[in-house]
Amino acid sequence: MYLNISVKKINIPAQCRRISGWFRDDVFCRMFLNAGKLISANSIAAVLGLAAAALTARTLGTEKYGVLALVLVYKGSIGILVTFNAWQAVIKYGSEALNKNDRIGLQILIKFGFSLDIGSAVVGTILAMALSGPVINFLGWDQSVRFLLQLFSVLILFSLSGTPIGVLRLFDRFDLLSYTAVLSALVRLGGVAWCLLTRQSLFGFVMVYLITGIVGELYLVFASLWVLRQHHLGGFFIRPLRRLRQRFPNILDYVWTTNVHSTVRILSREADGLIIAGLTTPAALGLYKIAKQFSQVLTMLINPICDTIFPELSRLFAAGNKKAMRSLIKRSTFFVGSIAVCGWLVFIMLGNWLIIQAVGSEYQDSYRVAVWYMLALVIAIITFSFQPSMLALGLPRTSLKILVLATLVYFVLLVPLVNVLGIVGASLSYIFFYMVWSISMFISLRRHLFHLR
Repeated sequence: MYLNISVKKINIPAQCRRISGWFRDDVFCRMFLNAGKLISANSIAAVLGLAAAALTARTLGTEKYGVLALVLVYKGSIGILVTFNAWQAVIKYGSEALNKNDRIGLQILIKFGFSLDIGSAVVGTILAMALSGPVINFLGWDQSVRFLLQLFSVLILFSLSGTPIGVLRLFDRFDLLSYTAVLSALVRLGGVAWCLLTRQSLFGFVMVYLITGIVGELYLVFASLWVLRQHHLGGFFIRPLRRLRQRFPNILDYVWTTNVHSTVRILSREADGLIIAGLTTPAALGLYKIAKQFSQVLTMLINPICDTIFPELSRLFAAGNKKAMRSLIKRSTFFVGSIAVCGWLVFIMLGNWLIIQAVGSEYQDSYRVAVWYMLALVIAIITFSFQPSMLALGLPRTSLKILVLATLVYFVLLVPLVNVLGIVGASLSYIFFYMVWSISMFISLRRHLFHLR
């Protein structure tokens, strides 16, 4: 007995020194430094956003807030369906171009990305306008909502942030990237306050969310153009695209695959709102929206670290340093997973009180939904490095196959669970989605990365 206790006393400080030593590694330290910038900004934005959501929810009530939730979900779903995630290709192939000092190739890549952003924005806006009527008829909602859907769809036309995000991440300008969330949240909170003071209707709130989105998108575009000029890459628009495949032979397949991946992913992340809208009531959708709003506290952690680890993994793979890739994945997984579990336990204890204080007792039924939804996000956070790792390895198709499998399981369970358990069933379906996805990704990643030498 005494020997076992002594061993623990020796090992615990040693383990602590080992963890603290991780931050002396340049790659690990730079990743968390960049993530820290985003997390700090996202924390401020989350507080401001939660305040705006609370004021909006209290003012509109569950039914009208549910209509607003449908407007936001509709734009998000249609926008992602046609959006090419150009930032992934910019980072993946941009890292290779920088490693080779191929500045002309990088300019061609950036022009290609902006071309995809502009084309998908135009197509998405037309599609969203055209589908608004059929969607309202299918859901059986009031026809007055159709105009709001069309109005908010204008935001898709300004959704040009794919390549700008890739540029800012590629050149480690996470400071500029972090300002986006705070700027948008400030504008939104100010707009919501204006709606309250002037006693605006639901239309006024939709306009506020629309203007907020446009401001955030335009900021990213101008910030990326400024960074490109600093690196003497501002003349990218004169580069001919015909040499794209010559410099990056697999880029078209990469872009198409990641685009399909994003489309399928949005179905598992946003389509639940459309399904709940069709199976339940606007009030139920409003409760579900509040549950997801509070759950976003955890995504403040996962999103910034995902954003920062992908460029690092891409650089390491381009340099052929697979050992460092494995080390970075293990360390970051342990670090963020521990924080996520602690955050979920805190919400279990305080979540119901927080919801009542923030948006009122009218929304307290969203607490149970949020608890289970957060558990799904905890699984997502623990496995956050899997998707960036697969993309850095150049295996988007493998990742897509796994995502399709998990999404099929998700939709097979979603409708019956919502019919039986209501909006709680949607959260439980999300847990099953991440369980299937995480296990499958772990098996594949272990085979492709951890067997590499």
